[in-house]
Amino acid sequence: MPTEPATQRGMVYLVGAGPGDPGLLTVRALELLRAADVVAYDELVSKAILSLVNPEAELLPVGRRHGEGTIGYRLHPEVLARVKAGRTVVRLKAGDPLIFGRGGEEAEELAEADIPCTIVPGISSALGAAAYAGIPLTHRLHASDVTFLSGHDVEGGRSLTDWAKAASGKGTLVLFMAARKLSANLQRLIQAGRSAETPAAYIASATTPEQNVIVGTVATLPGKIRDVDLAIPALVIVGDVVGVRERIAWFERRPLAGRRLLVARARPGRSAMAAELRALGAEVLEIPEVEAASLHGGASIKTALARCHEFRGIVFGCAAGVEAVLSHVPALDLPVIAVGESAAQALSRHGIAPAVTLRGACQEAVNEQSAVLQKGPWLLVTAEEGRPNLHEALTKAGVEVEAVAAYRSVHRLPMGPLPSIDLVVLPSSSAARTVLFGDFGQALLGVPMAAIGPQTEQAARQCGAQSVALAQEDTVAALVSCVVSMVGKL
Repeated sequence: MPTEPATQRGMVYLVGAGPGDPGLLTVRALELLRAADVVAYDELVSKAILSLVNPEAELLPVGRRHGEGTIGYRLHPEVLARVKAGRTVVRLKAGDPLIFGRGGEEAEELAEADIPCTIVPGISSALGAAAYAGIPLTHRLHASDVTFLSGHDVEGGRSLTDWAKAASGKGTLVLFMAARKLSANLQRLIQAGRSAETPAAYIASATTPEQNVIVGTVATLPGKIRDVDLAIPALVIVGDVVGVRERIAWFERRPLAGRRLLVARARPGRSAMAAELRALGAEVLEIPEVEAASLHGGASIKTALARCHEFRGIVFGCAAGVEAVLSHVPALDLPVIAVGESAAQALSRHGIAPAVTLRGACQEAVNEQSAVLQKGPWLLVTAEEGRPNLHEALTKAGVEVEAVAAYRSVHRLPMGPLPSIDLVVLPSSSAARTVLFGDFGQALLGVPMAAIGPQTEQAARQCGAQSVALAQEDTVAALVSCVVSMVGKL
């Protein structure tokens, strides 16, 4: 008698998405988002975080807001259906899954169903909101303890919070889900004995570019948020520590805080430019999305690598080129030169130390290392579209170089309309042409732009850009400085 096949069983990861800023995801959370078959997410999880999910994964919205409606389950039935079908599911929850996230209930149901489950903690929204608002939850002079409270009543308007206990002492209180019941909850604190003059802060959209912090007291805060959209996620911090914010408040004081920038892209990989601008407070849109794809089975690069003995070494113009070459050979037995930090970092990840790292692809950067480069010939690894500016700079410096295409760049422009942009940042002429050419670029031509060098400025103006400022040097640092200066005048 034939036996029944074993039931295929998947795996569930209960993962904390953190408070909103994608940079606050844990390394493990990011790994799982890139590997999952299904990502079942709360409504509070930001689009910026969801954009990091593997494009081939199914995105499944399963959350609800403000406790609206009744539910007859702990774990969403669609999640159970997919894991029982053998799929790997990331149950992505805002903040930390075990702090007012119902993660414990979902984990219990998985355990009862004998479904494998791993819990990956995230930065709680309380910790993220406090840090980004410049409010220390504990402070040697003000508070030695902190209490997390739910500001949301259960069905029937009954509160599960022990307000008398919460009001006692001088410790810090953090009220989750507090916006819609703020006046009632703060009144409960006053009635339970907390001073009406205790400082209090309302923090909405914490850790995101839209973060809004409103400061008052337990008595005055409800009146100060009358015009606030209560649908926006927020929490409240109560305690003397709120008074420290005025001296810290680092998030709002960054030079690019509140500005939305578009950084044009031409090559795949992480953008050091975008990372620096985000660190300075800007909301950064990297457009287009760029992916490195294999090129005709790699025939051209294989042929070139078979002739390695004919070259003095290899010049890598970007990180994608490094990955493309090392996918064909286990190691390199000849000197390599990296153009820019991203290429150098990619080589370093493979245990390869470049003989020289050029600070950029401009003529000045090439001339600085001309003594080394002239000991050629060199194999220049590029994308299918090549690196004409880099090739020209090398040739002008008297460098003997042969270019080979190792991959092709696939560009994906957004389908819908863009939000308002304060400034367009152009780190290369190819990036300028990619973003500004055609119908997509028409909407950007009237926006102020910052260009990294004369060729980039020229490319932008040829596309019809009306206002282009030129960085003082052809470097990332100079372009970032130019952006900061321009934003200060907008």
